[in-house]
Amino acid sequence: MKYAVIDVGTNTVLLLIAEIGNEFREVLDIATITRLGEGLKATSRLSETAMERTLAALQTYRDTAEKNRVRTILCVGTAALREAGNSDIFLSRVEERLGFPVKVISARDEAYYTYLSVKHDPAGAGGDFLVIDIGGGSTEVIEGSRGCFGGFVSLPSGSVKLTEMFIRHDPPLPDEIRSVREHIRLLFNAPLVKRGGLLVGTAGTVTTLASIALGVDEYDKGRIHGAKLGLDTINNVITRLAGMTVAERRVLPGMEKGREDILLQGIILLQEVMAYLGAAEVIVNANGVRYGIIYEQLGEA
Repeated sequence: MKYAVIDVGTNTVLLLIAEIGNEFREVLDIATITRLGEGLKATSRLSETAMERTLAALQTYRDTAEKNRVRTILCVGTAALREAGNSDIFLSRVEERLGFPVKVISARDEAYYTYLSVKHDPAGAGGDFLVIDIGGGSTEVIEGSRGCFGGFVSLPSGSVKLTEMFIRHDPPLPDEIRSVREHIRLLFNAPLVKRGGLLVGTAGTVTTLASIALGVDEYDKGRIHGAKLGLDTINNVITRLAGMTVAERRVLPGMEKGREDILLQGIILLQEVMAYLGAAEVIVNANGVRYGIIYEQLGEA
């Protein structure tokens, strides 16, 4: 039978269609940037424009699921829908217009599903590992191993939030970049995990970083999934992006359309977390929450 899993994030809406038997076969995996959380930091509400953009993407995804004869649609929402004061309006519209509910999952569930996606990845870590999941509105740092979910810390910031809080110029001023870094370091007052093992990075910041670093013009999961990115490579990409305007970044090979204004801040967040953890490199994982939900359906939690 076929399942569709939709992940409604602060910046991106993702669709995975998978055929489930004794194991699962990926049929389709696509992403659309809708910026649902645009302006959320300032207003604590989802804007009408952002909600309608996201509803349009969900309509397309529902139609795609129907064409693929999907039996069940499982849709989850993360940070933006957890935080917005008017999330109920958006959730009601989805169910009324599209006929399926959106389950707003906790930060813990988000971390757990991300953990499952790494745990069951054939190219994943064999022993202990840490996962960093950089979203638009929050960032999870997750401990795990093949044997168990070891816990997580959720940092209340992501690529969209950092951009809206600190970036006012194009290209950004050095003082703005400095403010981004200082804010991220303040988040480390939380008891961030510190342990050995591999560091795995997931979500659009890391996959787009990999595409740029590896010179992959159009997104190619086969080339970036499992790639290793060292701090020197990451630092070089940061230096390049910091000196470019948004328009110049938009045409950079590997840049995902719609991510050009927020990517730099997301990569700086990755770099700062790596420095704090003492990690020399990050392994790219192109899966994430939607894959973890499929593994749960398979009974492999």
